Amino acid sequence: MDSINPQPNITMQSLDNLAVAAPMPAAQPAMENQPASPAPITAETDRVSYNDAQIQEIEVAKIAPNPFQPRKTFDPAALKDLADSIKEHGVIQPLVVTKTPVGYELVVGERRFRASQLAGMEKVPAIIKDTMVDQTKLEVALIENIQRQELNPIEEAQAYERLMKTFNLTQEQVAKKVGRSRPAVANTVRLLNLPAEIQRGVIEGRIMEGHARALLGLNDPEKMLLMYKVVLEQGLNVRQVESKVRELTVKRQMDSAAPDPKLMAMESELRGRLGTQVKIQRQGQGGKITIEFFSDEELSDLVHKMAAEQAAGNIPYLTV
Repeated sequence: MDSINPQPNITMQSLDNLAVAAPMPAAQPAMENQPASPAPITAETDRVSYNDAQIQEIEVAKIAPNPFQPRKTFDPAALKDLADSIKEHGVIQPLVVTKTPVGYELVVGERRFRASQLAGMEKVPAIIKDTMVDQTKLEVALIENIQRQELNPIEEAQAYERLMKTFNLTQEQVAKKVGRSRPAVANTVRLLNLPAEIQRGVIEGRIMEGHARALLGLNDPEKMLLMYKVVLEQGLNVRQVESKVRELTVKRQMDSAAPDPKLMAMESELRGRLGTQVKIQRQGQGGKITIEFFSDEELSDLVHKMAAEQAAGNIPYLTV
């Protein structure tokens, strides 16, 4: 890694004033319906400077993919459509790359890069940055994908988690960098607590992010998977899933609060043997027994009673 220290908030500077070292294709309507440069993330920010950058046409074969690219899923049909358009019009919006000892490394434009490969392009226009540290590569790629709404919720969650774990950032710091609220980042990262099968369902579009968030309320992987199957089988919408999860949660709380008949019977037996109030309370796998007494004499009498019961073998589970 080039650096693991937290960096200032990032926006991407306007590219209008860049020096052009190679002619660009004629202006065409943007193929991906994208703005010429991403909108600012926050008002209070240091910028990713492009003052050392130039737009050039570079060989596709010399570009290596971005190892920090948060986007993992690409629609093959949409990629082919973009490749066909690139064959016809060329790449309208340049990629962003950094220099490496053997060529270039992609920072922004993974989809255009893949489509250009598919289209058999030998060269593509690119904005060339001399250097960019690893944290910035991940942040810029993440910001671009978020602004264009090209990440599925699981990819976004994985990118946030990678920023936090790899670069020791807090949720608050990540939120500021990507222009989201801290609760939004926290709720997205929580999706990684879902079982892998449900995460795949979100990625594949079998359920929506709202379904996934509702399932998290069950707090039990097995129950989540059972409810997930019900959602798929019955085609439940998000509100229906939220309602069912609430019902199950309330039922579980009521069941846990209901008196245990076995404990009640043991309390009654102990009260009869000891002649005083006895309360048994469950606490996880264990619990506690409360025996009331109102004087030293009564305490001494209780101890003698328990000792006598134990000696007689009547209640071997009591130890004095």
